[in-house]
Amino acid sequence: MARKTPMTQEAYLKKFSRAARWRLPPQESEEAIADYRELLFQPGRDKNKLVAELGEPVQAAHLLTDVKTYRRWLAVFAILTYGLFLLGKWAWMGMTPLHINGLGPWWYPVWTMVAGLALSLYWFRRHGWKSGPLPKRLLLALAAVFLFGIVTLAWTYYLFDPEMMARLAEAAAGNPTPWQIIAQRELLIEGGIACALAALVGLALAKCYDRRWLALYILCVTVAAMLGFVEFHMISMDISSRGCPEIQRYLFARLLPMGAVGLMGTGVSLC
Repeated sequence: MARKTPMTQEAYLKKFSRAARWRLPPQESEEAIADYRELLFQPGRDKNKLVAELGEPVQAAHLLTDVKTYRRWLAVFAILTYGLFLLGKWAWMGMTPLHINGLGPWWYPVWTMVAGLALSLYWFRRHGWKSGPLPKRLLLALAAVFLFGIVTLAWTYYLFDPEMMARLAEAAAGNPTPWQIIAQRELLIEGGIACALAALVGLALAKCYDRRWLALYILCVTVAAMLGFVEFHMISMDISSRGCPEIQRYLFARLLPMGAVGLMGTGVSLC
């Protein structure tokens, strides 16, 4: 039977740091990590006895956890994650079993976005912290999501132009769905799911490393909600009837304020 390789000080500290940052408030987690770094790298420390003397890394972080505070964080994380699940589900299916009299399903992504922005900004502005200069990876991620959102909105504006809608209606008469519509659906589906997953990554990084990673969550939630808003309208449209001449103006009269709110939330999270 193969012997288990002893855990090194570096591996122990890495696992402990991840668990501590997830479970503890920022200042407490950094203090705990500093204490354990000092313990682990004491002269003469035997790496074969790390677990025996200090316990498993996750268990060690668990012993330092304030249960009430940690449960509050888990509740916030669960609510925000459920919102991301809904956005991903709506992107994949383009429908929802929820029905409220007088209110169309296309507003559900907007409500989810607003709730996510309000709750996440409140929690991380109160309980998060900034660590050092603004991460370059965060800026690159924000630029990529912003560019994707701009390209998608530009394509949507082009697709819902009244003249374009008329040509698509003629092309769809007795023929398969035009490729432009297929491409738009794929963009909405895959883009919505990708944004939901990226938002989840931003949420975890905001908790464990730097609250400014919340900007990635907010921007991704905003783009995902806008894509869901468009997709719900596309599902309910009948292209053979040439659509509504006002659909382009109707959509962008609502999409642009959504984007403005999301960009403001992104800016606030970076401060």
